[in-house]
Amino acid sequence: MARVLTLFILFILLSVNAKANDIKIGEKNSVYSSVLKEKREYWVSLPKSYNKNSYTKYPVLYLLDADMHSFFQIFSGMVNQMSVDASPTIPEMIVIGIVSQERVRDSSPTNSLTQYGGIKNQALDITGGADKFIHFIKDDLIPTIDQNYRTSDYRLLTGYSFTGLPVIQSLFITPDTFNAYIAIDPSMWWDNQFMLKQLDSFYQTPSLNKRRLFVATSERVSEVYPKDNYVKQLIEKLNTKPKPGLYFDSIIFGLDENHHTMPILSFYKGLRSIFDGYMIDDHTRFRPADEVKLHFEKVSKKLGANFYLYEEIINWFGYERLYNTQFGIDIDRAIEFFLLNTEYYPLSANAWDSLGEAYLVRGANKLALGSYKKSLKLNPQNENAKEKVQQLANKLK
Repeated sequence: MARVLTLFILFILLSVNAKANDIKIGEKNSVYSSVLKEKREYWVSLPKSYNKNSYTKYPVLYLLDADMHSFFQIFSGMVNQMSVDASPTIPEMIVIGIVSQERVRDSSPTNSLTQYGGIKNQALDITGGADKFIHFIKDDLIPTIDQNYRTSDYRLLTGYSFTGLPVIQSLFITPDTFNAYIAIDPSMWWDNQFMLKQLDSFYQTPSLNKRRLFVATSERVSEVYPKDNYVKQLIEKLNTKPKPGLYFDSIIFGLDENHHTMPILSFYKGLRSIFDGYMIDDHTRFRPADEVKLHFEKVSKKLGANFYLYEEIINWFGYERLYNTQFGIDIDRAIEFFLLNTEYYPLSANAWDSLGEAYLVRGANKLALGSYKKSLKLNPQNENAKEKVQQLANKLK
């Protein structure tokens, strides 16, 4: 009996420990839609730095089909990896996965009974809800996300296959809602190529304001229906006749990829295209901080929103130049990076603390004291700043 009890207790402890060590990818939430008259589920993945401060605002990527084929886990993981590497290619972003509760209804821009394969199906009588779905995102979901999370004013919308249709439709009917769009092999065959026919009307609308669209497809064509690649036709039309204010990019994979193998590759290529020019190389830390500032001023101008290199990597650049003898110490350059961080993130107690440390190494005690005081004001619990303020105050008497 004692042995059984011991094993039972051990099992409980192991279970609790396993639960405590779970890896958290995101969280589930829901919102009632006044547009759709129903409760809608969405998933949230936050950037790695989100809970480390209370001042940084982040772009938001809205992902359709979040519950399909582990898309939410894969794509949110890709966003995190691509944004926090030593040579980030995209900014850190909040990822909002929209669960496909009524995928056919919400993705179809028109009511049509013709299904993939060319046969009519009465079950498709519910189709034609894409416009309402787009307005649900605009009028219900985005305000909810903006209210509950620290969001910037830059948004992206991503969809695959059938959910690629509302991505393009959103650009057509509400171009001010999102700044960038990624449509992965969208179902352009729908309703006798309805979306292709909408291009004429789209060209008649006013010029766009720095919008970006990336479309992906492959050379493979269905042997059943449709027998033409209408996504390729969309790409050709947009390349032949550019829409003013729309930066358009695309990729057409060869026969080595198909509709089901391209989502991950397309998402990566799409993000790289949307944030073209964002990437810094791994030698940036050896160059003047002003070059970093100029780089992101150009990126911000091109994208139409403010983008900065994330705080932790700038801090790392500073400490590399302050202490790393492997590549040569350069205190002045370290101070440049720490100053840039306080310019980008003036509410960061850590940025001011690091600047104070660099000034202290330089021997600029008065400037160090000022920086530590700012750090302490932002974070009264900063024991290091408390100690340094006291020491420097005594030294400067």
